[in-house]
Amino acid sequence: MSDPITTRPARSRCWGLLLKAAVVVPELIIASLLWLVIIALLPPGAGFVLMVGGLIFAVVLAVGLGEDLTVRALHRARRATPAEAPLLAVAWRIATHQLDADGLRLRIVSHGPPVSTAGRQHILLRKDVVAAYCTNQITAHTVAALIAQGIGRLRHGHTRFDLLWTFWTIPWDFVRGLAHAIGRRLAWIPLVQLAWHTRILVGTIAVILEAQAGRWPSAIIIGAFIALSYVVPRSRSAWDEYVSARVSP
Repeated sequence: MSDPITTRPARSRCWGLLLKAAVVVPELIIASLLWLVIIALLPPGAGFVLMVGGLIFAVVLAVGLGEDLTVRALHRARRATPAEAPLLAVAWRIATHQLDADGLRLRIVSHGPPVSTAGRQHILLRKDVVAAYCTNQITAHTVAALIAQGIGRLRHGHTRFDLLWTFWTIPWDFVRGLAHAIGRRLAWIPLVQLAWHTRILVGTIAVILEAQAGRWPSAIIIGAFIALSYVVPRSRSAWDEYVSARVSP
Protein backbone atom coordinates (compact mmCIF):
# COMPACT_ATOMS: atom_id res chain seq x y z
CA MET A 1 0.00 0.00 0.00
CA SER A 2 1.47 3.31 -1.02
CA ASP A 3 1.74 6.11 1.48
CA PRO A 4 -0.71 8.90 0.52
CA ILE A 5 1.40 11.45 2.36
CA THR A 6 4.37 12.63 0.33
CA THR A 7 6.70 15.61 0.29
CA ARG A 8 7.19 15.63 -3.46
CA PRO A 9 4.78 18.55 -4.14
CA ALA A 10 6.68 20.68 -1.58
CA ARG A 11 9.98 19.86 -3.26
CA SER A 12 8.46 20.63 -6.64
CA ARG A 13 7.17 23.98 -5.36
CA CYS A 14 10.56 24.88 -3.89
CA TRP A 15 12.26 23.95 -7.15
CA GLY A 16 9.79 26.14 -9.04
CA LEU A 17 10.49 29.08 -6.73
CA LEU A 18 14.23 28.64 -7.25
CA LEU A 19 13.81 28.58 -11.03
CA LYS A 20 11.59 31.67 -10.91
CA ALA A 21 14.14 33.45 -8.71
CA ALA A 22 16.93 32.56 -11.15
CA VAL A 23 14.97 34.36 -13.86
CA VAL A 24 13.71 37.31 -11.84
CA VAL A 25 16.54 38.24 -9.46
CA PRO A 26 19.23 39.09 -12.08
CA GLU A 27 16.78 41.30 -13.97
CA LEU A 28 15.69 43.02 -10.77
CA ILE A 29 19.32 43.75 -9.85
CA ILE A 30 20.10 45.17 -13.29
CA ALA A 31 16.89 47.24 -13.31
CA SER A 32 17.61 48.58 -9.81
CA LEU A 33 21.03 49.79 -10.95
CA LEU A 34 19.44 51.48 -13.96
CA TRP A 35 16.86 53.16 -11.71
CA LEU A 36 19.70 54.50 -9.55
CA VAL A 37 21.41 55.91 -12.64
CA ILE A 38 18.17 57.55 -13.80
CA ILE A 39 17.52 59.08 -10.37
CA ALA A 40 21.11 60.34 -10.17
CA LEU A 41 20.78 62.07 -13.57
CA LEU A 42 17.59 63.90 -12.60
CA PRO A 43 17.46 67.15 -10.58
CA PRO A 44 17.40 66.38 -6.83
CA GLY A 45 13.71 67.27 -6.41
CA ALA A 46 12.58 65.23 -9.40
CA GLY A 47 14.78 62.32 -8.39
CA PHE A 48 13.33 62.31 -4.87
CA VAL A 49 9.75 62.41 -6.18
CA LEU A 50 10.47 59.57 -8.62
CA MET A 51 12.07 57.45 -5.91
CA VAL A 52 9.31 57.96 -3.34
CA GLY A 53 6.54 57.61 -5.91
CA GLY A 54 8.12 54.45 -7.33
CA LEU A 55 8.46 52.88 -3.89
CA ILE A 56 4.85 53.69 -2.99
CA PHE A 57 3.62 52.25 -6.29
CA ALA A 58 5.78 49.15 -5.75
CA VAL A 59 4.19 48.60 -2.32
CA VAL A 60 0.71 48.99 -3.85
CA LEU A 61 1.52 46.36 -6.47
CA ALA A 62 3.09 44.04 -3.89
CA VAL A 63 -0.13 43.95 -1.83
CA GLY A 64 -2.25 43.37 -4.94
CA LEU A 65 -4.12 46.70 -5.18
CA GLY A 66 -5.11 48.31 -8.48
CA GLU A 67 -4.26 45.22 -10.52
CA ASP A 68 -6.82 45.76 -13.28
CA LEU A 69 -5.75 49.36 -13.92
CA THR A 70 -2.06 48.39 -13.78
CA VAL A 71 -2.53 45.55 -16.26
CA ARG A 72 -4.25 47.91 -18.66
CA ALA A 73 -1.41 50.43 -18.33
CA LEU A 74 1.63 48.12 -18.35
CA HIS A 75 0.38 45.56 -20.88
CA ARG A 76 -1.93 47.83 -22.90
CA ALA A 77 -4.66 45.29 -22.22
CA ARG A 78 -8.33 45.88 -23.02
CA ARG A 79 -11.66 44.28 -22.33
CA ALA A 80 -13.49 42.29 -24.99
CA THR A 81 -15.70 44.29 -27.34
CA PRO A 82 -19.48 43.65 -27.44
CA ALA A 83 -18.92 41.50 -30.54
CA GLU A 84 -16.09 39.47 -28.94
CA ALA A 85 -17.56 39.01 -25.47
CA PRO A 86 -20.31 36.41 -26.27
CA LEU A 87 -17.90 34.21 -28.23
CA LEU A 88 -15.20 34.43 -25.57
CA ALA A 89 -17.80 33.58 -22.93
CA VAL A 90 -18.38 30.26 -24.71
CA ALA A 91 -14.66 29.45 -24.74
CA TRP A 92 -14.40 30.56 -21.09
CA ARG A 93 -17.19 28.19 -20.01
CA ILE A 94 -15.50 25.30 -21.81
CA ALA A 95 -12.12 26.10 -20.26
CA THR A 96 -13.43 26.52 -16.71
CA HIS A 97 -15.87 23.61 -16.70
CA GLN A 98 -13.80 21.68 -14.16
CA LEU A 99 -11.53 24.46 -12.94
CA ASP A 100 -11.81 27.04 -10.19
CA ALA A 101 -11.77 30.38 -12.02
CA ASP A 102 -13.33 32.63 -9.38
CA GLY A 103 -11.94 36.14 -9.60
CA LEU A 104 -9.99 35.55 -12.82
CA ARG A 105 -10.28 38.02 -15.67
CA LEU A 106 -9.69 37.72 -19.40
CA ARG A 107 -8.09 40.62 -21.25
CA ILE A 108 -6.87 41.13 -24.82
CA VAL A 109 -3.42 42.43 -25.78
CA SER A 110 -1.70 43.25 -29.06
CA HIS A 111 1.69 41.65 -28.35
CA GLY A 112 3.38 38.70 -26.68
CA PRO A 113 2.63 34.97 -26.88
CA PRO A 114 -0.86 33.68 -27.77
CA VAL A 115 -1.68 33.41 -24.06
CA SER A 116 0.09 34.87 -21.05
CA THR A 117 -0.67 36.05 -17.54
CA ALA A 118 -0.40 39.30 -15.61
CA GLY A 119 -0.52 39.63 -11.86
CA ARG A 120 -2.59 37.24 -9.78
CA GLN A 121 -5.86 37.30 -11.71
CA HIS A 122 -5.40 38.23 -15.36
CA ILE A 123 -5.15 35.99 -18.42
CA LEU A 124 -4.04 37.77 -21.57
CA LEU A 125 -5.06 36.58 -25.04
CA ARG A 126 -3.33 38.04 -28.09
CA LYS A 127 -5.71 39.95 -30.32
CA ASP A 128 -4.96 37.97 -33.47
CA VAL A 129 -6.07 34.80 -31.65
CA VAL A 130 -9.34 36.49 -30.73
CA ALA A 131 -9.73 37.78 -34.31
CA ALA A 132 -9.16 34.29 -35.72
CA TYR A 133 -11.75 32.89 -33.31
CA CYS A 134 -14.31 35.54 -34.18
CA THR A 135 -13.90 34.81 -37.91
CA ASN A 136 -14.23 31.01 -37.37
CA GLN A 137 -10.61 30.29 -38.30
CA ILE A 138 -10.14 28.49 -34.97
CA THR A 139 -12.69 26.80 -32.73
CA ALA A 140 -13.95 27.59 -29.26
CA HIS A 141 -12.16 24.50 -27.94
CA THR A 142 -8.83 25.82 -29.26
CA VAL A 143 -9.32 29.12 -27.46
CA ALA A 144 -10.54 27.26 -24.38
CA ALA A 145 -7.31 25.24 -24.36
CA LEU A 146 -5.32 28.50 -24.38
CA ILE A 147 -7.44 29.91 -21.55
CA ALA A 148 -6.95 26.73 -19.54
CA GLN A 149 -3.21 27.03 -20.10
CA GLY A 150 -3.35 30.60 -18.78
CA ILE A 151 -5.25 29.46 -15.69
CA GLY A 152 -2.63 26.77 -15.14
CA ARG A 153 0.13 29.36 -15.36
CA LEU A 154 -1.62 31.49 -12.75
CA ARG A 155 -1.91 28.45 -10.49
CA HIS A 156 1.63 27.11 -10.93
CA GLY A 157 3.67 30.10 -12.10
CA HIS A 158 4.18 31.89 -8.74
CA THR A 159 2.65 35.05 -10.23
CA ARG A 160 1.95 36.88 -6.97
CA PHE A 161 4.54 39.62 -7.60
CA ASP A 162 4.68 39.52 -11.41
CA LEU A 163 3.21 43.02 -11.83
CA LEU A 164 5.77 44.41 -9.38
CA TRP A 165 8.52 42.70 -11.36
CA THR A 166 7.12 44.07 -14.65
CA PHE A 167 7.01 47.61 -13.28
CA TRP A 168 10.42 47.46 -11.62
CA THR A 169 12.19 46.17 -14.76
CA ILE A 170 10.84 48.84 -17.13
CA PRO A 171 14.31 50.45 -17.64
CA TRP A 172 15.93 47.07 -18.29
CA ASP A 173 13.15 46.06 -20.69
CA PHE A 174 13.73 49.29 -22.64
CA VAL A 175 17.50 48.77 -22.82
CA ARG A 176 17.09 45.10 -23.71
CA GLY A 177 14.56 45.91 -26.44
CA LEU A 178 16.85 48.56 -27.88
CA ALA A 179 19.82 46.20 -27.84
CA HIS A 180 17.74 43.45 -29.45
CA ALA A 181 16.64 45.80 -32.24
CA ILE A 182 20.25 46.90 -32.88
CA GLY A 183 21.45 43.30 -32.73
CA ARG A 184 18.94 42.19 -35.37
CA ARG A 185 20.16 44.92 -37.72
CA LEU A 186 23.81 43.97 -37.18
CA ALA A 187 23.32 40.21 -37.16
CA TRP A 188 24.20 39.91 -40.85
CA ILE A 189 27.76 41.09 -40.16
CA PRO A 190 29.92 37.94 -39.71
CA LEU A 191 32.27 39.54 -37.16
CA VAL A 192 29.34 40.57 -34.95
CA GLN A 193 28.01 37.01 -34.91
CA LEU A 194 31.48 35.64 -34.20
CA ALA A 195 32.02 38.09 -31.34
CA TRP A 196 28.72 37.11 -29.74
CA HIS A 197 29.28 33.36 -30.05
CA THR A 198 32.80 33.70 -28.62
CA ARG A 199 31.85 36.29 -25.99
CA ILE A 200 33.24 34.16 -23.17
CA LEU A 201 36.72 34.39 -24.73
CA VAL A 202 36.40 38.09 -25.54
CA GLY A 203 34.98 38.79 -22.08
CA THR A 204 37.72 36.82 -20.33
CA ILE A 205 40.41 38.79 -22.15
CA ALA A 206 38.65 42.05 -21.25
CA VAL A 207 38.39 41.04 -17.59
CA ILE A 208 42.09 40.13 -17.46
CA LEU A 209 43.14 43.42 -19.08
CA GLU A 210 40.92 45.48 -16.77
CA ALA A 211 42.17 43.60 -13.70
CA GLN A 212 45.81 44.06 -14.70
CA ALA A 213 45.17 47.79 -15.11
CA GLY A 214 43.69 47.89 -11.61
CA ARG A 215 40.17 48.72 -12.82
CA TRP A 216 38.39 46.10 -10.71
CA PRO A 217 34.86 47.59 -10.89
CA SER A 218 34.80 47.40 -14.68
CA ALA A 219 36.33 43.91 -14.60
CA ILE A 220 33.58 42.74 -12.25
CA ILE A 221 30.86 44.33 -14.39
CA ILE A 222 32.18 42.74 -17.58
CA GLY A 223 32.48 39.34 -15.91
CA ALA A 224 28.98 39.58 -14.47
CA PHE A 225 27.52 40.56 -17.85
CA ILE A 226 29.17 37.63 -19.62
CA ALA A 227 28.03 35.20 -16.92
CA LEU A 228 24.45 36.50 -17.03
CA SER A 229 24.36 36.26 -20.83
CA TYR A 230 24.73 32.49 -20.41
CA VAL A 231 22.84 31.91 -17.17
CA VAL A 232 19.68 33.98 -17.77
CA PRO A 233 18.58 32.34 -21.07
CA ARG A 234 19.12 28.87 -19.62
CA SER A 235 17.25 29.76 -16.44
CA ARG A 236 14.34 31.16 -18.45
CA SER A 237 14.26 28.04 -20.63
CA ALA A 238 14.25 25.79 -17.55
CA TRP A 239 11.47 27.88 -15.99
CA ASP A 240 9.33 27.72 -19.15
CA GLU A 241 9.77 23.94 -19.27
CA TYR A 242 8.82 23.66 -15.58
CA VAL A 243 5.60 25.65 -16.01
CA SER A 244 4.67 23.97 -19.31
CA ALA A 245 5.03 20.53 -17.72
CA ARG A 246 2.56 21.50 -15.00
CA VAL A 247 -0.07 23.21 -17.13
CA SER A 248 -0.12 20.62 -19.91
CA PRO A 249 -3.08 18.24 -19.76
